[in-house]
Parts: sequence; structure tokens; C-alpha cells
Amino acid sequence: MTIVVSALLATVFSAGAGPTASAAPQAQANDALAALWTSVLETPSAQNSFGDGGQEYACWDLGGIVAPFHPVGAESCTVKPGTKIFIVGYSYECSTFEGNGSTEAELRACARENSPTESVVRLDGEPVPVTEAETPLLPITLPSDNLFGMPAGTTGLSVGHGWVAPLHPLTPGTHTIVISTGALPLVTTQIIVEPGS
Repeated sequence: MTIVVSALLATVFSAGAGPTASAAPQAQANDALAALWTSVLETPSAQNSFGDGGQEYACWDLGGIVAPFHPVGAESCTVKPGTKIFIVGYSYECSTFEGNGSTEAELRACARENSPTESVVRLDGEPVPVTEAETPLLPITLPSDNLFGMPAGTTGLSVGHGWVAPLHPLTPGTHTIVISTGALPLVTTQIIVEPGS
């Protein structure tokens, strides 16, 4: 089962007052994408937006960063002010579990070949710069009730590639993210930043 994601994430790596875009270091974008794919692959299906958990689990907590991530786009995520957010315009991962290859070179080529060359992200109607991101080779240990139906403790390797949009933290209120990727349907998500601390 190849996991294709036309999902969104908005990444907030620095503090700021408004929803304007800023460049984040490439390493941070790569690390965030790696943390996200590791979480997806190592989380049981019942608590996984790519498995049986659905939209209820579409807001991934990556330790200080919330990533709205679902196969057809997360509907909404509610966060506290200052919460970092990671928006992925599009991401594709390849792994040994899926038979996509057995070496890093094979998995990386698979992930790159299946990613589009363009993804457009808009925040509240304004375009946001999108940057290419890629994970290192990820060692994965599957939990029980995993996405692949394999025995708990099965180990393998994965590589993810994608297009991400780092943002400043968002102001309190409701923000709309719209992602357009080639001929795929538009993906829309609401980020609700609660007032207060």
C-alpha cells in the first residue's frame, strides 16, 4: 500500500504576530517531514488519520508542532496561540513495507518520482512560498494494528519527499489554507487559533 498524501500542513518555526510567510532553514523542513512520516508509519491504525482513526486524528502533534495531515486533507485543527504548524502541500513516501525498494537509493527515487513538480499553498487567500523537502532514510518499527497489517515489531525503511510551506505563527481566529496540486482536487483546511494563552 503506497501512501500518497495530498495533505496540508503549515509549519510555524518562529514567533511572529501575523500570518506572513518566512523562510525556514531547509534542515528544519526536512526534519519536520521526517517526524511526520515516522509518526504516521509508527502509529496504530485506530489512532491514525491514514488508518481507521480518520479525521479525529488528522492533527498530528510532533512535539511543539501541529501538522494537519490526512489522505484527503484535514478538515480543521484547533490550536493555542504560538503553536507551531506544519503545512505540507503534497508528500509521498516509499518504504520497504510496500515493496518500493530495498535500498535508500531505490526508496528515494520512488518518493521523488511520485511527487509532483508543483504545489500551490494559499493562506487566507494569499500565496505562501513552498519549498521542497525530503526525509533522510527513516528506520521504522511497526506497532501492533499497523497500516500494513504486518506483525508488531516488524522493521523496515522509508523515505518521504514533499512540498512544504513554513509560516510565521498565526494570530488568534480562524485561518483558511487551500492547497492546489496539479490535477488533484483542492484541499481546504481551517486552522482555528484559540484566543488567550
